[in-house]
Amino acid sequence: MEVEWQIQSNALSESLTKLARHLEDEQDWLIGGSCSLWLQGVQVHQPPRDIDIYMDEQDIGNVHNKLNYMALDTPRLDTSGIYKSILSHYEIGNYTAELVGGFEVRSGGSHYCVNIRGLLKQEAPTLQMNGHHLYLMPLAHEYVFNLLRDRPDRYVPIAEVLKNNANKHRALLLEILQSNRWSKAHRASILDVIG
Repeated sequence: MEVEWQIQSNALSESLTKLARHLEDEQDWLIGGSCSLWLQGVQVHQPPRDIDIYMDEQDIGNVHNKLNYMALDTPRLDTSGIYKSILSHYEIGNYTAELVGGFEVRSGGSHYCVNIRGLLKQEAPTLQMNGHHLYLMPLAHEYVFNLLRDRPDRYVPIAEVLKNNANKHRALLLEILQSNRWSKAHRASILDVIG
């Protein structure tokens, strides 16, 4: 299993490097999902199977144009279940990348609008990979997103990391809490992580 994960890890690094190289001139995008968690040292039960790229709706056109030759489809509005976003997909090396623009989640009386430029990008960890910058989705976002989609396999290990360094993450969690609508239960869970 360790060897298999190492092979997948190398292939994922190659795909992420290729992505970062193509988006070198673009600043307002973040890698999210299991890739972001893996790269930030959060325990994930399976190696990442795809690459999630988040941005605000107004940035989709530029990014799509830069990745167009790898495109599997064109950006389109998707309103599946609890999610609303503009989605498109790309084949980058051995991985499929999903471009997610203008992302919103509605669940259990809560409504969370992902704000890349105005909020999350300012707090995004930056990683150097083979000479290129990768911008990672802050763990505060990953926590609330996985809380809203009821994924304890994700939000429990994320919460452990957040609680171990609460001072680092508190301000962003409070900003996410204040700038969106939350049910009592979701608000209580977020406040518990803040401490």
